[in-house]
Amino acid sequence: MALPEMGFGLRFHAALTAILPVQVAILIARGECRHPLVMADSLELAPALPLGDVLVEELPLELPYGTMVVMLPVALANFSTLLGETVGEALLLAQSLGGVPMEHETDALYIMAHAAMRRAAALGLEGHEVDPQAFCRGLGKCLARQWLAERRPLLPDPMLFSRSDFLWQRQLSAYLTDLDPGFSSPDPLLVPEDLLSVASAPLRLADWAGRTETMLRAVMGAPEREDAPLKTSLAARFNLQ
Repeated sequence: MALPEMGFGLRFHAALTAILPVQVAILIARGECRHPLVMADSLELAPALPLGDVLVEELPLELPYGTMVVMLPVALANFSTLLGETVGEALLLAQSLGGVPMEHETDALYIMAHAAMRRAAALGLEGHEVDPQAFCRGLGKCLARQWLAERRPLLPDPMLFSRSDFLWQRQLSAYLTDLDPGFSSPDPLLVPEDLLSVASAPLRLADWAGRTETMLRAVMGAPEREDAPLKTSLAARFNLQ
């Protein structure tokens, strides 16, 4: 592992946290890493040996507790494509850390992907050099790994996830319904623009995942968690209730 070139690292960090307000460390992976890896700093590589402690020992960096660690391939792809793929992996991490009911997981990931895409499309107006189409193709690479696996024969167009407009294709909704009978085909036009904007400054990973889960539960009308009551009026915007 190594630190990225400073200019690239700063630009990537700024764009990523503009979409997902979470503490993050950007690193370059060595070896056969072919796509971004996104992990919690608390991930135990061995008993009582968290990833964060190893990184602090090996690299000249400070790693506050609760940091999301991003490891990028040595062979860096297009900036926006790499950003989209990284955001996808981060959304999967948030979903794994949160408590969205299993029957709503496909809906949740679909909604978060649309929210991320809409946020990425707005970054150009904020001075970030992000190409929305390339971002979406990167996001598609990640979601293809999550949703396709060995199920590719169910997909009418094998190149669907390579398209920059794959999220808006009817065949994606049809495929996800075949994949998960609980998928309810949420209307992308109703995805709140600020769904992922859960804080004005980067949060610790657990706090970010928790707030994101709260927003998702409100939007989807999912049952509230007793330890995290919802205090938002975003419910009933989808056909999920």
